[in-house]
Formats: sequence, C-alpha cells, structure tokens
Amino acid sequence: MVSVTVNNKTISKPEQDASVNDLMNFVLNEVLHDDEVITSIDINGRQLSYEEEQSSLALPVEKYDDINFSTTSSYELAFDALNDCSSYIDTIIHKIGVFIELQNDNKQKEANMMFGEVVEIMDLYVQLMAKIYRTVRKRHQEQLKNTNTFQTLEIHLLSIMKGLIPAKEKNDIIMLNDLLEYELIDNLTQWKIKAIPELKKLRDL
Repeated sequence: MVSVTVNNKTISKPEQDASVNDLMNFVLNEVLHDDEVITSIDINGRQLSYEEEQSSLALPVEKYDDINFSTTSSYELAFDALNDCSSYIDTIIHKIGVFIELQNDNKQKEANMMFGEVVEIMDLYVQLMAKIYRTVRKRHQEQLKNTNTFQTLEIHLLSIMKGLIPAKEKNDIIMLNDLLEYELIDNLTQWKIKAIPELKKLRDL
C-alpha cells in the first residue's frame, strides 16, 4: 500500500483508484492552507524533475510505494524569490549594455533581438516584484505604511517601460539609449540598493 506524506508527515489519501494528479489536487484543496504551495514531489524517495512530474500525473497512486509532497508558504516563497532579484537585475543591466554596444556597432538585427530580450525580461521582473510585494504586504501592512520606496520605483519603472517601445518604433536612438542607459539602469540600481533590502528586513519581524 502506498504511503502518502506532506513534508514527510503521513496524511489520509483519497479513493483507491486515484491518479497522482487527483492526489495532488486533494493535497492542495484538503490538506494545505490557503497560503501554501507545492514546491516538489518525491516518488519512491526521489525528487522528480518537472518533466517527470508531468508524465507521472496521470498514473495511478497505487503504482508507487511512497509519495511525498514538499510545500512552503507563499510568504516564504516570496522571500526566496526576493533573494534572486539582485542577480536578476544584474542580468538585465548586462543585457542593456550589450544592446547599446550592438547599436553603437550598427548591428541592427542583433540589437533588435537583444532589445526584445530586455523588454521581455523587464515585463517578467515587474510582474515578479508586484507579486512579491502583494504577498509581503499581507503580513506587514503596518511596517510598509512608513515607506513608499516600492511604489515610487514601480511608478518610475512603468513610465520608463511605457516610453521604450515608442522610442524604438520611431528609431529615436538618443531617446532609447537615454531611457535604457540612464533611466532604467538607475531605476534598477535603486531597486537593488533600496527596495529589495527594505523588503528583506521584514522577514525577521
């Protein structure tokens, strides 16, 4: 008989002919708290890769000896993501530098591709920081009332992003380089030295 655990603690499992996907939904809906998420699945003592997880979902639970779901709270996950944000910013700043070099060397095709990468990564960064902030704010509303660092930087960042595409479409190289090389890099640096450390400090409260 299969042993089913969450964070290595035994739980009761659904009906006999359940699939791994049924079991995962049962854990999400009946076992975990609202702010918890599944971070990995171990089957027969081995953590599955994402591809292995997907191929295992349709298989019956009884095919295995033991299944363990590792979980964490969305709050802890937000701070884990926050720890990666500084290196994320370094990557964006590096790509901006590469884009500007390509522009200066008149390598337009490569520059266009790099610009697309910068915009795409920035969109992901904006979404990630917004999710992190919403999650942290739920627990630290009082402390965050005393600072507007996040909101100020976010508004400025969104205004920069709004100006990038029109400048590129008009081929306004001076405006584009100004937005990227000065405005955006300065904004991202402020995230790194002000906003991210401010949020990180809240974890210990």
